[in-house]
Amino acid sequence: MPRTTKTLTIMFTDIKGFTDRTSKSSRDQLKKMLDLHDELICPFFNEFGGRIVKTIGDAFMVTFNSPTDAVLCGIKIQNKLDAHNEHLPDDEKLEIRVAINTGEVTIKENDVFGEAVNIAARLEGIADAGDIYFTESVYLSMNKAEIPTASVGYRHFKGIPEEIKVYKVLREGMKKKGLFAKKDKQIIRHHSSRKKFNWKKILKWIGIIFLILFVIGAISNNQQKQEEEKQKAQALAQELEQLKDDAQQHALNNNIPALRNDLEKLKDLSNRIGNPVELERFITQFELKLDQIESQKIKITPEMVQG
Repeated sequence: MPRTTKTLTIMFTDIKGFTDRTSKSSRDQLKKMLDLHDELICPFFNEFGGRIVKTIGDAFMVTFNSPTDAVLCGIKIQNKLDAHNEHLPDDEKLEIRVAINTGEVTIKENDVFGEAVNIAARLEGIADAGDIYFTESVYLSMNKAEIPTASVGYRHFKGIPEEIKVYKVLREGMKKKGLFAKKDKQIIRHHSSRKKFNWKKILKWIGIIFLILFVIGAISNNQQKQEEEKQKAQALAQELEQLKDDAQQHALNNNIPALRNDLEKLKDLSNRIGNPVELERFITQFELKLDQIESQKIKITPEMVQG
């Protein structure tokens, strides 16, 4: 039979932990598990126009003419398995990985091979159970309005010279269409033909901005208050020095009324700044000198002021 080439979408699936289960199961248990596996997922291959090329134990290789149908088929499969596993213990659950790639393949005697097949097989090796991974070639040719997706990033596969960009289906994004079970909790940015504003995120950032502005304002007000207090303290210190100088000068000039006025101002200032000991001593000293002047009618000398 001659070989032909064709651009197809290739899907690989396999069961999570199949090798470990094989070592712990009898032949009868293994047969029942594989029969159940086939019963659950094979109808979806037919529904979306997939052709089973081969099966290898727990793995299926299926081709599709439409990349969109291939991804939707993977979605239906994972949804069915979610429903099946919902009330089962972990060791009885059937969880599979789905990997999809689109590219030119060679077809011979119902077999399919080529680099596109190799990439799909390598991609399956990095997919997580319960997920549908697919390559950029699938993403670029599928109907993106039907399938929310997210970029996984670039991956380098053994035997493939260039890096391949990988995507995954956002299963949370498909709930509204009834295609996914409640199990999938992921919420990641998805590609869709209609963009919707995420008001919760916008409000969150508005709140953060207001909080930052409030903190900046509080810091600014605090700095302003500190500066005002500093200026006030400097003004009081200058006023104090001036009053002390005036008191000494008026004492030297025997200007008793002015000295009395200076002492009254000093007392008021002392009360305002908490009655510091040094200032109280200064006031007391000049009050004594003032009493001396008035009682003895003596003249104040510079030595007496300093003393």
